[in-house]
Amino acid sequence: MADVQVTTGSAARRVAIQATVGAALGFAGWSLGGPGMVSLYYEPLSKDALSCGNDVKEALSKFVLMQLTCAAIGAVLVALAMFFIRRSLAKRRAARNVAAVP
Repeated sequence: MADVQVTTGSAARRVAIQATVGAALGFAGWSLGGPGMVSLYYEPLSKDALSCGNDVKEALSKFVLMQLTCAAIGAVLVALAMFFIRRSLAKRRAARNVAAVP
């Protein structure tokens, strides 16, 4: 029976991945539930009093929509930039390897 070696990434990379996933989940969770939670601070306990909770909720909903839109645009732009940078680096590496072969 052959020995199978399982290699794992570095501890720093693993922690960075876990932190990124946690940040993304927290960002998504707060983006979905945040406006409702914050608008609770602006609603009075008595329904007879003046309330600006609906206005706050609407403003925060628009903010979250813009936030998520900008995050999606940023993700696409970074993905495209990394695609072209990696392709350029791969071409440069291939050209260097061809030039190094006698």
